[in-house]
Amino acid sequence: MANQTTTSTNNFGHYKLRAGLAKGLMYLLLAIGAVIAIFPFLWMLQTSFKTYGEHGARKLWPAALTASPYSNRPAAKHIVVPMVPAENWRNIPRSYSTPLEGAFLVEDVSDYVAERTANSNEGSLPLEVLILAIDTTDDMTQNYNEFMLTVGSRIVKQFTTRIKGSQTGGPDYFAADRGRWGPHFQVLNPDPNHFVVKQYWNVWIMLFNNYKTAWTEADFSLYMRNSLIITLLTVAGVLVTGTLAAYAFARMEFPGKNFIFTLYLATYMIPGAVTIIPNYLIIVGLEEFFTQKFGMSSLWYDNWTALTIPFMINAFSVFLLRQFFAQIPDELYEASLMDGCGHLRFLRQIVLPLSTAPVMSVVIFNTIWAWNQLQWPLMVTNSDRWRPITVGLTSFIRESAAETQLVMAGSVITTIPILVLYFFTQKQFTEGIATTGLKG
Repeated sequence: MANQTTTSTNNFGHYKLRAGLAKGLMYLLLAIGAVIAIFPFLWMLQTSFKTYGEHGARKLWPAALTASPYSNRPAAKHIVVPMVPAENWRNIPRSYSTPLEGAFLVEDVSDYVAERTANSNEGSLPLEVLILAIDTTDDMTQNYNEFMLTVGSRIVKQFTTRIKGSQTGGPDYFAADRGRWGPHFQVLNPDPNHFVVKQYWNVWIMLFNNYKTAWTEADFSLYMRNSLIITLLTVAGVLVTGTLAAYAFARMEFPGKNFIFTLYLATYMIPGAVTIIPNYLIIVGLEEFFTQKFGMSSLWYDNWTALTIPFMINAFSVFLLRQFFAQIPDELYEASLMDGCGHLRFLRQIVLPLSTAPVMSVVIFNTIWAWNQLQWPLMVTNSDRWRPITVGLTSFIRESAAETQLVMAGSVITTIPILVLYFFTQKQFTEGIATTGLKG
């Protein structure tokens, strides 16, 4: 008897050891999978802080995420710049008043800028900063509101720093990434007789320069607005069509219901690439029809209708909601029927309040799909008027080279709304995926 007890104890100990090892191995594999899954996002985030030169040199860690550029910065100061009519400048933008120029020396720089300037072999301290003031307002008055900053050059180039009004910017210091590391300048008083410039170090620009550049150069405010409208309209359409179709397949009886539902799901198995050309031809046909019959141009092509209506019916969303609606007890409908409820009222007052989790899952899935569209918007639009934010990312892919750091900064911007949405709906999303299709 004692031997049997000892044997059972040993077997139980071996079982616990094997179970512990198996659980530990499973956790290890999950941890490795999580690291592999999050690595692209971490690389994107890290690259978004790099300079063009740092990415080209394959530097592992960006200087913006170190303390070096931000330490030993001289104090801010105001500089009065003598302004005279501009001479020998090339590529001056149109100015309604006589363009003015001024110059001043920059001697006080941070240790980081001084080191980079010394290593560039292109210049040395002090640096001569030239400022060009122009008047872009056609109001018949002298009103200088746009300024160009260069270092020892009287040529307005593609990457010449332009500051408008009270904005902040720095010239393209030698090997210093377009003035990112400072010093930065702000025009406090544009009066030609008392032109005052503030010299200081803007830490916000030094850290988030790529995000600022991506937002302004690619006109992300327009693209973001377009994406928000397109996504909201698409998700709203999917919720309306999806809940009605799912309720019909789950709670109503009609001839051929199962066969129709099978055909409906079969459409989800068709690759999206196969349907792009037919959908495009339909959009072109609708555009021609409304133009010829009603004289209404751009009603479909290059408008929100082509970007949203084709995606307002989603077979996966119908399937997800139908599986959950089918779990609701019939007794609830019978009790509601006795109180005078019809199908629409039962759906609105009983089914939907009980289906928050799957509905939020549908919202998240369709938000991601609508937000990340790229190929279809490029096909059905010919201007930026209705193009989404994903198209804005292509602005930094040029023939000469791709500005990867700006693409990654723009990618982070496009990802933030999705992360915020998931953060506030993750509980409902998890419950919707975990419970859909279960009986009980």
